[in-house]
Amino acid sequence: MTKKTLIPALILAVILASSAFAIPNPPSKGQWAYPLEEYMSLYRRADRNSRSEEIRMPQKWISVPSAVRDDDNYLWYKVTVNGKTGWLAQNGILLKMGPKSKSAANLYRKYRQARRKIMDRTPKEWSSYVEDGATVYETQGRTGDASFKVIEGRRGVEDVHFSTSDYRICREFLGVDLIGWSQPEVRSKLGTPTLRETPYDTPEYNFLYFEIDGSDMTLSVLERREGNDTEGTVYRVEIFEGRVGD
Repeated sequence: MTKKTLIPALILAVILASSAFAIPNPPSKGQWAYPLEEYMSLYRRADRNSRSEEIRMPQKWISVPSAVRDDDNYLWYKVTVNGKTGWLAQNGILLKMGPKSKSAANLYRKYRQARRKIMDRTPKEWSSYVEDGATVYETQGRTGDASFKVIEGRRGVEDVHFSTSDYRICREFLGVDLIGWSQPEVRSKLGTPTLRETPYDTPEYNFLYFEIDGSDMTLSVLERREGNDTEGTVYRVEIFEGRVGD
């Protein structure tokens, strides 16, 4: 019987949407925004109550000379599009922020050691199955789930995907428990993300992407805001092959 990996529908939808078209590499320096929607509202001020105009967005990186937070702690990006200067809300935007992450590379090294132990001698709480030429390992922890997917060949083990929402597994695999952390805490540990993204229709979710220095892998930290929270906390951590938008 064919099993399915433990990937939430929201995350899978974002991955599929991002992979539906190739996003060009951003400029190496500065802060840049890539619109993920064909049309977006350009506001006169960083305030949803200010006057706005719906404009067609170019499929290219747009310079962001400044960014501010509003009273609800949501980000706004100052841009100039088609000769018009205004503010874009964070949702529906992929923001290029920093370079590849050396801190994420340290976590990735620990991850490879941990998943090798599971592969060498699979504990009873883990199960595995083959899917499309790859092997998927998965488990259900006390406070969440975890899975990783690898391809084994002559050149060794190729990592495809890792995902967990369980703080114990996160600590076991990455050497640090990121689940439940606030964004300032994450950035204090890992530094500036390479990219950040807020899905257009779900602004309560936010992705921080750390492209891993020295490899073609990306660490993804998913934050979620609930109720009247002014700061999201980490809900899920992933590592996937390639970069956002490949």
